[in-house]
Amino acid sequence: MADVAKILNLVAEGKLSAAEADEILSALNAQQSETAEARTSGQSAAQAQAQANAQAQAKKSTHLRIEVTDGGRHVVNLRVPINIAGWASNFLPGLSDQDSDRIRGAVASGNRGTILDITDKDGSRVLITSE
Repeated sequence: MADVAKILNLVAEGKLSAAEADEILSALNAQQSETAEARTSGQSAAQAQAQANAQAQAKKSTHLRIEVTDGGRHVVNLRVPINIAGWASNFLPGLSDQDSDRIRGAVASGNRGTILDITDKDGSRVLITSE
């Protein structure tokens, strides 16, 4: 977990891009998974359950997609690693506390799908989904 905090700090300082952070965090997760698999040979029932939980976690969302349309024109189409999405939601301008809490809750649950879909009468839209 300390590695993740270091990587997030580097992103916040502008020393790493979100894409670079995503690659590093993905590599760390893969390394941890390989270590876990190495430990599961000759596994007990508890170990088998832990492995099943890890597989279920692997199917959960890994990215947050933010799309903004202004009057029918696409303005933003951003894909953010889920590892930093909850933290980054604090810095989105114009987002209510309720919507920020909704994003953080969706990130914590890891479920895929639409988190926030706001459309106004002039065709402007904000769509946030987990992928």
